Amino acid sequence: MKIFVLLISCFVLYSCSEHKLVKDFEKQDIPESAAGLEEFQIGDEEEDNVITQKNANARLVYADNLIKLGDYQLGIRIYLEVYDDDKYREDQRDDALFKLGLTYESVLFENADYNKSIYYYNLLITEFPLSDRRLEAYQRSESLRLQIEEREIYKKNNTTE
Repeated sequence: MKIFVLLISCFVLYSCSEHKLVKDFEKQDIPESAAGLEEFQIGDEEEDNVITQKNANARLVYADNLIKLGDYQLGIRIYLEVYDDDKYREDQRDDALFKLGLTYESVLFENADYNKSIYYYNLLITEFPLSDRRLEAYQRSESLRLQIEEREIYKKNNTTE
């Protein structure tokens, strides 16, 4: 039984170090004084980048949930923060723009504004030309334009009668 526990412990330790779950502090030169702490870094840039991208995904999911719960203003603010932050990947930033467009065209949102929705869709199209969401954003913006035109025609016909 002890051998089995020892083998499992060795396997866990090996896999954690293999997947960088455990830092190898022995390879780093620890500064002797506080003056050297600026260059001393735990982790690497690649790992920091992964954490940053996970943070963006978590923020987008959080904003999605806020929108579902009806807190549109906070959800919109979070989407805008993700879009405005250049450290996030383009697919995350364009996703934030797309979701802003969806939010502003939602019939459940009391401050729904088709023109703002079209604005965010067009921003996505121009700023992220390689986006997977580009075609859908274009289709949605054109559909909203038609709805706006139909409303204008309807209002015009009903006010003249």
